[in-house]
Amino acid sequence: MTLWDEIRALIDARDLAGLGTRLAVLDDAGRREVARELPGHLKLVRRARNLWEGQGDWAEPMRVAGAGSLGGAAAVAAWLNRRDLVLFPWDAPRDTEALIKVISAREPQWQADLVARLALRIRDGDSPGAPLVMTLLRRTGVTPPQHDPLVLAWLGVTPSASRSRADPLLDVLLPRIFEAQGVGRALLDERSSPLSATSWLGVLAVLSSEGRVSRGMLLDGCVSRFLRGGDAQDLRFFARLHELLEPSPAEVESRARDYLRLLPVAPGPVAELSLKHLRRLDHLDPADVTEALEGLLFRAEGGLVRTGLTWLDQIVRQAPTRADELAPALATALGHGAHAVQERAVRLAVKHARHLTPPGAETLRAALATLPPDLGRQLAGAVGGEAEPEEEPEAFTPPELTAPEPAGPLPALPASVAEFENTAWFSTWQSVESWLASFARFATEDPEALRVALGRRTRHAPTVYGKDKWYSVSDWFTAMAAELVSPGAEPDGGGSEVKEAREFRNVLSIAGEIAAVVTRGFLREFGREVPAAATRGFLREVPAAMTRGSVREVGGGGPAPRKATPDRLPDASRVSVPHRFLLRRCAEVLAALKEDRLPSTLLATPTHDTGHLDPAEFLTRLEAVEAAGAEPMPADFQQALLRLPRTAGPEIVARAARLTSEAGRRAARWLADGPADPATRVRWKNHEDLRTNSFGERESGVSQGSMIAQLRVEPTGLVFVDELLGEASDERWGKHGGHLDWWPAFLPSHRDAVAAHYVPHLTHSWEQPVVQPAYVEMLAAADGPAGDATALLLAFFLARQHPDEGVRLLLRMAARGDLPVVALGRQLALLTTRTGAKLPHATAGLEQAARQGAHWEVWAVIRAALPHLLPKAGERPATGVTDLVTLGVTVAQWAGARGEIPEVTAVAGRKSSSRFTRECRRLRDLLVRP
Repeated sequence: MTLWDEIRALIDARDLAGLGTRLAVLDDAGRREVARELPGHLKLVRRARNLWEGQGDWAEPMRVAGAGSLGGAAAVAAWLNRRDLVLFPWDAPRDTEALIKVISAREPQWQADLVARLALRIRDGDSPGAPLVMTLLRRTGVTPPQHDPLVLAWLGVTPSASRSRADPLLDVLLPRIFEAQGVGRALLDERSSPLSATSWLGVLAVLSSEGRVSRGMLLDGCVSRFLRGGDAQDLRFFARLHELLEPSPAEVESRARDYLRLLPVAPGPVAELSLKHLRRLDHLDPADVTEALEGLLFRAEGGLVRTGLTWLDQIVRQAPTRADELAPALATALGHGAHAVQERAVRLAVKHARHLTPPGAETLRAALATLPPDLGRQLAGAVGGEAEPEEEPEAFTPPELTAPEPAGPLPALPASVAEFENTAWFSTWQSVESWLASFARFATEDPEALRVALGRRTRHAPTVYGKDKWYSVSDWFTAMAAELVSPGAEPDGGGSEVKEAREFRNVLSIAGEIAAVVTRGFLREFGREVPAAATRGFLREVPAAMTRGSVREVGGGGPAPRKATPDRLPDASRVSVPHRFLLRRCAEVLAALKEDRLPSTLLATPTHDTGHLDPAEFLTRLEAVEAAGAEPMPADFQQALLRLPRTAGPEIVARAARLTSEAGRRAARWLADGPADPATRVRWKNHEDLRTNSFGERESGVSQGSMIAQLRVEPTGLVFVDELLGEASDERWGKHGGHLDWWPAFLPSHRDAVAAHYVPHLTHSWEQPVVQPAYVEMLAAADGPAGDATALLLAFFLARQHPDEGVRLLLRMAARGDLPVVALGRQLALLTTRTGAKLPHATAGLEQAARQGAHWEVWAVIRAALPHLLPKAGERPATGVTDLVTLGVTVAQWAGARGEIPEVTAVAGRKSSSRFTRECRRLRDLLVRP
């Protein structure tokens, strides 16, 4: 057996230990012999590898063989980093000891060269070669090269005090963590409280307390890292390490100039810790302090600037003669963007004004132009000069709201079959109503002409009959046309079984022998050998059995009994209530056609583009039905009632009272008493605990929820009316939400009921319908009470990034006097606190509406919203609340509003100088003035 035969056998046996031992004792000639054969064997190993083997199973022996036989360090480094030999990140390396053994057999200089090359190939902390490099560095004692990813890889191993204490790499690599890029991000999540023993913060705290690691080195490293710059996330770990070390006054004083340099430019947390430690010192250079304060008080962070002002106050109290020297820094704070900072700076200026010389006072007078009038007057009283005058209230002349266009008539119905033939089937709700009315008319008055006209539209009937349920209006129209052209066209039995059988046959014809073989294998698992021909016959018999109605018929039995014509109307759980009502009307027309009782005139065909039905026209149609001794179709009759205006004149009521049929008496009561009005309510389901809470149950900490609308109506005895007005589904899956844009035309006198049905479809859902502004615009043009559901829809479109649609809807309803201002304020507050809707967007939309003439309505909305948005004592206002209060002040002035809001008064009385509190005080004072 040759040397290569021996090595190859060890490779193929995956014997890493034996391979390492054998390669470690080879001389140069033996290494060259193995190296010659490796490339060819690598190809063979790759081709012969088992599909289920891990990468390391076959790659690791080849890695060891290359490391033990290739001549140069560069060649070995390249071999170990070959793409096809690199281990996956999830593979735990098993070849490390064998690699160490064969590498240790080489010359020390060669080892140092290899280790350096391997270290420089590390790309990040997760590089697969990092464990080998770390082991080699520790075993060989080679100085690690300067390479940032190497530092990250060293830090990436979970530390412990015991391992790190004995780690030969600690003294070399630890100082580099303050220089290497990416360390701060890699250790971003380390916490100093509670301190973990397996974190670098915990380990360094232990080692520094023992003296194993120098405190001075760590402090110098942190400060130098701060001076190098970076954002707060880059420096968070080093800031926590710095504070964990608790530097003494002496340690701070020796680095004081560096801390002073950090005050103007370092990220907030770093500047804050620098300021904290500097304030403990008594012997800082005055010029350095002055320069640092000027930079510190120029910062945007209000908290830092206020702390800096406290330091300035302390210095001037201890050394009043320095007041002039620090006046420029104080003037910088007077021009700060935060009112609380300006207020604090003015108090200090007034307090120390007596220590200022004329030049110092002049420095502060120059800042008067940057102060609001009230603070400017305080400063001017101390240092002289004149404050800025109070701003005059904005002059506002409200424009007139544009009255909406009145409802217009619907286009006339087709006058002939020829005209009807060219009518679109179902592109809009208007076309659906026109088609239904025209079909009923011509099917009874001119059926032969209509059969000819609809003949070409029945070609899709077989496809429609293959469906179990008909969700689309077009399916029902196709079935109506087919029934008219060929009475009895709809087959008995279930359409879904025919469809499944056809699809199964298609699958078998494509699958061929594969299906038979798979089935044979499956049956053989249970101990029976099935001939291929028998299996194929079995599979081919299944579709025929399905067509007959039962898979159990395979192999025997008679035909299944024929079913009656299936019910094509989808179940109530599968579609939204308004959608199902539309389909029920279609089903009613189809059933009447089959039973030869279809009337020539449908009662529910609307007369106006809002979906309304003129009551005089309705009575004319109903009188004709009564005169013919017929009964109207239930869904058609109830849809007609729902389309009547909310009020009828006395002549209409008197005319209806003369009707004698059951339907006539019901219609008379409806016209005399007015329509039934449902009670609507919006409830919210919290995502955190899945509990449902009504609007008034405000819970702190709840930030996400979904809306649920509820409808309740006193039973009318009209089943479809009660369904539409008495229940609103919160489902949005499957076929729910069909024909959303048609729903307002079904209930034109009950807009809040439509809004309640819309609520589940407000927010986006994958591949599901969603409510559009145009649909809500139809509600704005409709009639009926507008409550929480309508208000929620308006709030939703007002709180979008571009609230123009919401503004248009608000203006339209305001012009009609229909805007539910109180409900809109409540729902806007809830929507912006429990969903991702943004209050600043809504505030911008409300301002637009106010400037376009709806200032009274906008004020009423803000007044209703504020009690639900103002924070409790000790809490901060949510984003946008302050701006809403500011807008409230402006709009209340325009509207001449009066009347205290208790919640605003409570906030205004708090001890705070924040802008939010000041705006609440302005609003309070405005509302309680005489």
